[in-house]
Amino acid sequence: MLLAVDIGNSEVTLGVHDGTRWIARWRLRSVVHATADEYALWIKGLFREADIPLSRIRGVSLASVVPPLTDTLGEVLETHFDAPMLIVNAHTPMPIRIAIDKPEEVGADLIANVVAAYHRLRAAHIVVSLGTATVLTAVNARGEFLGAAIAPGLRMAAAILAERTAQLPGIQLQAPSAAIGRNTVQAMQSGLILGYVGLIEGLVARFREEMGTPAPVIATGGLAGLIAPHTLVIEQVDPWLTLEGLRLLAEYNHLISDN
Repeated sequence: MLLAVDIGNSEVTLGVHDGTRWIARWRLRSVVHATADEYALWIKGLFREADIPLSRIRGVSLASVVPPLTDTLGEVLETHFDAPMLIVNAHTPMPIRIAIDKPEEVGADLIANVVAAYHRLRAAHIVVSLGTATVLTAVNARGEFLGAAIAPGLRMAAAILAERTAQLPGIQLQAPSAAIGRNTVQAMQSGLILGYVGLIEGLVARFREEMGTPAPVIATGGLAGLIAPHTLVIEQVDPWLTLEGLRLLAEYNHLISDN
């Protein structure tokens, strides 16, 4: 069995694949100040509840964009799982080519996303990752990672509005019934939810123009389900796309030979 772990700024996602299917997937909060012992307690508890012995794990595929948590969770994984570990970065052998100015700047999660999307589509595509940041990535038909666009994440934008203004409240992130808000909450929901829909649609249109192809769009991340229903440009939603990419990278690198 393979354990895939994606360490993001807001969440740590984990999944166990038995060689045929995902038999368990979880989300934990990213807590930078949590100790290795605390994360070990949480992860072992998840495995216990899912009735998966730690000894069944034959390989670990890890992506992280949070260096302090890379060290913490790396210690947990090395201590409690007797299995080889693949730590994904721009130098990891992969079935795509990173064709940008500074490949080392590409986040491991984005690499996993485009590996999974290209494997699924075998064509030019755009991935929209909706998490702590909103990131669009472009890959052409030859499997070349062309670049990205990065904007603040939806929750971050909402928090900044509430924190940096005297009269705007914290709000629940949900779509309003109309674009023209009849009160402050509705107006903020329109600007945030529908505003981000417009941002994504505009960037997708520009990406497609520069790529010279009507590239299909896959959305992933914890907020994908909130945005996707309000736009036709997003054709697929897969909140676990990063884990699938980590699985494919483990397979490509022959991390485990049996399940």
